[in-house]
Amino acid sequence: MRPVLFQIGGFPIRSFGTMAVIGFLVSLWWARRMADKRMQTELEGSPRRMDPDTMGDLWVFTLLFGILGSRLLFVLLELPAYIRQPAEVFKIWSGGMSLHGGLLGGVGYLLFVSRKHKIPLTVLGDIIAPLFAVVYTFGRIGCFLNGCCYGIACDLPWAAQFHDEKAFNAITPPSHPTQIYGSLASIVMFVILTRWERYPRRDGELFWGLCAMYGFYRGLVEFLRAGATSSYLSPNLHITLTHVISFFMILMGLFGLYWLRKNRPISYHPLPNPSAIKT
Repeated sequence: MRPVLFQIGGFPIRSFGTMAVIGFLVSLWWARRMADKRMQTELEGSPRRMDPDTMGDLWVFTLLFGILGSRLLFVLLELPAYIRQPAEVFKIWSGGMSLHGGLLGGVGYLLFVSRKHKIPLTVLGDIIAPLFAVVYTFGRIGCFLNGCCYGIACDLPWAAQFHDEKAFNAITPPSHPTQIYGSLASIVMFVILTRWERYPRRDGELFWGLCAMYGFYRGLVEFLRAGATSSYLSPNLHITLTHVISFFMILMGLFGLYWLRKNRPISYHPLPNPSAIKT
């Protein structure tokens, strides 16, 4: 593993922070690209029609609140360790994030924007969904390089060894690189979401679809992390808190999709000839 990529004048450039910045820049580029496309394919006055600067600002602040929520929940889950070393709370570049907290923080900001600017929350959720997948792809690569969030021991050809979080200066046996599984899963989610976006749909389908897909992936991978970098709720319950949260995410995602399809008409009809749009 390589927690520190290199040093500049004695200042360490950490892999997790570097990959997070790369993920942010790539997702910002995609957000502006998506905005350019929507300016051409959405009718004037549509809440989905957003200029690149506005789209960029929306994503920057959503990501900022997502990072704050992600770090806050992680610290709360590992509170005894941070009470002993309170200065570590602010060292976000070294890793230690909770994706569920990030979702709560990001959605909270979107709710604020929705009420302030009278933009349906479902529209904002659909905009953010594929961008989340982009950031998550690079974030998990950062986790792999940092050597955190690994899985249980295995004898697969692609198994990797990490610095053991439970034993000082020890190395784990060959283990599941669950961080890479996460990156691959998020690429799949991104492809599904960007394809889904092209078809007639109801506003909110992409967001709820992401909730269900992420919950499904995260719940499965948690079985490979439990006992290594994740703890059971109790010795008699072979499930973790992440299992519980992921299960509810799946239920919410599926129920959200079901509710939309039962109660909302199709609100997005892709226009085959963007040049015919009057602006």
